[in-house]
Amino acid sequence: MGILSAGGQLLTKRCTNCRATVQIPLPELDKKAIYLDQFMFSMIYNVKNEGNLPKGHEAFAKEVYTLLRRCVLLQQVFLPHSNIHHDETTVFHSPIDLRGLYQFFGGDVSLMDSRDVELLQDIRFAKAYFDAAEPAVSLDIDEIADSRRNEWLPDMHVGVRADYSQFADHIRAVRGEVHDAMKHLADTWIERKATFADVLESEFSAIGPTKKQAFAKWFEEVSNPDPNDPLALLESSGRQIYREYRELCHVLEDRGVDENQQPIEIRKFWHWERHREIPHQRISSYLFAAVARRVVMGEKKIVDRGLLNDVRTISTYAPYVNALFIDKRCAALLKEEPLATELDYKARIFSLADTDEFLDYLSEIERQTSDEVREYAAMIYGTD
Repeated sequence: MGILSAGGQLLTKRCTNCRATVQIPLPELDKKAIYLDQFMFSMIYNVKNEGNLPKGHEAFAKEVYTLLRRCVLLQQVFLPHSNIHHDETTVFHSPIDLRGLYQFFGGDVSLMDSRDVELLQDIRFAKAYFDAAEPAVSLDIDEIADSRRNEWLPDMHVGVRADYSQFADHIRAVRGEVHDAMKHLADTWIERKATFADVLESEFSAIGPTKKQAFAKWFEEVSNPDPNDPLALLESSGRQIYREYRELCHVLEDRGVDENQQPIEIRKFWHWERHREIPHQRISSYLFAAVARRVVMGEKKIVDRGLLNDVRTISTYAPYVNALFIDKRCAALLKEEPLATELDYKARIFSLADTDEFLDYLSEIERQTSDEVREYAAMIYGTD
C-alpha cells in the first residue's frame, strides 16, 4: 500500500507502513494555452451545476466539458484566466464559485494583466525607437504566463474564496460609460459613412495624440487633486498613461538622456509611425475598423457592452496563446478581409459557429499525449 502526491515536476510515493518515501521525476511538459471567453467558463459552470445551456449547443457543452478537463488532467493544455475574466466574473451571479471553477478546472494558470501586456509591447518598441533598431517583441506564452505553466498539476487544490462583490457596481458603471461612448462613436461612423480604410487610418493616426491628451489629463489630476477625495492621488498614480510615461523615463535614463529632455523624446516616440506595428495596436485597430464597417452597413447589435472586452481579449492574447474560443461576432470579423490576410497572430480562432472543429482540435491534442504521460496521469489523477 502506498500514498501518492504530485506537485511541480516530482511524484512522491510513500509507504503507509514504514513511511519510506521516494520521489520520481515526472516527464517534462509543453502545455498548449487555450483561452476561453467568459461565456465558455459560464457554460462549463452550468454543465457542472446542471444549469441552463445554450440552445442548440447542449450536446457540445457537455462534450467540451469532458474533453477540456481530460486534456487539462493529461497535462496537455491549460485554460488561462486573466484580469478580463476577473472583472466579468465579479458581476456574475455566483462570482466566487465561478472563479473557483476556472482556477481549478483550467489548471490555475493566470496571464499577465492585459494592460501590462500592452505596456510590455509598447516598451519593447520604445527601446527599438530610442536605439534606432528594428522592433522585436517576443510572443512566447512564457513571456506573459506565470511560472506554473509546465508544472504537473498538484493532486490537491487549495483556493481562497475571495469576495470582490464590492467592486461590482463600479465595474458595471464603467462598462456602461464605455458602452455609451462606443454608441456615440458608432453614430459618428454612420453620420460620416466611414469606410474600413477611413477608420483604420483614424485609429492609427490617433495613437500619438490620444496618449498626449491622456498624459495632459493625468498631469491636471495630480496638479489639482480633488481636496474632497483623499484617494484621488492614489488613483492617478495607477493610470496606464502614467505607468507608461514612468517606464519610458527609465528607458531614457538608462540611455543617458537628460531628465529635462526626456518629455520631448517621449512625445516624439508617441508619434512614431511604427506604433501601428505594435501587435495589440494593430489588431485592435483592425477590429474597430471591421466593427465600423458592420455598423455603417446597418448592423445595430454589434456594439454591445461586451465588445470592448472582446477586442481587448483578442488584441492582447491572440498573439501568445495557441487557441482562442470567442463569441461568433468577433470570430466572424477575424475571417473577413483584410483582417484574415493582414493580421498575424498565433492563436487558432474558434466559436460556437465551428464547435465540431474545436472538438476535433481537442481530440487531436488528447490523442497526441504520450503513453508515459498517460500512465502517470492515470496514477495521479485517476484518468482512464
